[in-house]
This record gives sequence, C-alpha cells and structure tokens, in this order.
Amino acid sequence: MKAAEREYRANVADYLMQSSDDDLGLMSMLRGDDVQNSLDDDDALPRTSTDLLGGPFAHIIVDEAQELTDAEWRMLLSRCPSRSFTIVGDRAQARHGFTESWEERLSHAGVKDVRIASLTVNYRTPEEIMVEAEPVIRTAIPDANVPTSVRSSGVPVRHAALSERDAIIAAWLAEKEEGTACIVGDETFATTERVRSLTPALSKGLEFDLVVLAEPETFGDGIEGAVDRYVAMTRSTRELVVLTG
Repeated sequence: MKAAEREYRANVADYLMQSSDDDLGLMSMLRGDDVQNSLDDDDALPRTSTDLLGGPFAHIIVDEAQELTDAEWRMLLSRCPSRSFTIVGDRAQARHGFTESWEERLSHAGVKDVRIASLTVNYRTPEEIMVEAEPVIRTAIPDANVPTSVRSSGVPVRHAALSERDAIIAAWLAEKEEGTACIVGDETFATTERVRSLTPALSKGLEFDLVVLAEPETFGDGIEGAVDRYVAMTRSTRELVVLTG
C-alpha cells in the first residue's frame, strides 16, 4: 500500500509541475524528500489538540448572568450552536446597572425564544434581615425582584458603633462553637480561621452565619453602592450587624 501511495503522489507531483506556469520553479519542491515524506508519513502531518472544555456544547448553564457583557454573550453563543441555555441572574445584584427587562437584555445579546421563571422564595436570608435589605435596593431599582423569606431567625438586625466591632466578634465566637462570620467593608480587620474580611464585591455569592457591615454608607453612591449594600446584607443566614462610625 505504501508503494502505491508513493507512486500516486509522484504522479500528482508530475502533473502539477507539468501544468504549472511557475517560472520560478517552485513547483519542483514537490519532488523534494521533505515534502514527499510529509505527504507519505501521517505522523509528520500537523496535529490539532482537542480541548474538551472549549466546546461546542449542546447546553450551557450561565450563572450571575446580569454581569455578562455583550462580548461575553457572543463568546458563549459561538460555543453553543443549539442556542440552548439555562440562565440564572438577579437584576438586584447588577453592580453596573440593569435597566432592561430580562427579555430585552437576552434578545439584545442574541438569545431568542426566552422563557422567564422568577424565583420568589428566599431560603437563605431570614425575614428580619430582608425587611431592612429590601428598601436599600428598591431606592435604586424600584422593580427589582426581591424574594420573600420563608423563615425567621428570631434575631433582629443590630445597629452598633464601629468601635464595638472587636467586642461583637469576640462575643459571637465565644457563644458559637461552629459557624463562620464575615466583616464586609473594613480592610483593617485581619481574616481569621472563622471570620473573613471581604469587600462588598468579593462577598457576592457567599454566605455566613454572621455578617457585620462596616459603615455601609461608604460603599458608594447610585446603583453600584445600593447593590453592594444589598448584596452584603443578604449574605447572612442568621445574624446581621450594621456598624456606623
């Protein structure tokens, strides 16, 4: 079989050289050993690696969809020829604003045949905290989808002075043998084994038993500030403390 292949390729080279009007003799390179070997040896041919995570995909699940730019949507669409997506997003957590409806935004991004299902139940954040968090986001996004809490922690939101920060944390650690807490917005606090220190933006998507907001009025103005305050407040699964200077 190899001999037949070599003869066939030699004939092809002869034909191309005879029919070419190449004055520079470039077609004569077809008789070179390197070219012949490359044509004859499958192992000499260039290989392309297949990235299994590079797509295309039959279906894509998109989380935090409210943050995606047009360019990021185009990238996802190029990897999903079926245009089959499960898209999860919250306009109330869009730090840079989200003035369109979801139907408008997705249509603008190139996603068609959209079916909307609104999440109305809040399993994470107790109602004591949501009572204070809801007005925070509605000042910036009046029609935000704010889910209703299904449970009560029995612990009201506490307001205290910034100077009480360490005492509040120490008392909570002494009382609770398990669980985690987070200080949001105070870079002077050093993270420990059970208490983290995060910016409002970095707290997004996380949850803690206790959340302490340090001077939330300094988180910013407009939609970005309101979203940061709302997101930080709703990271708590049980207790929220708001510290002011």
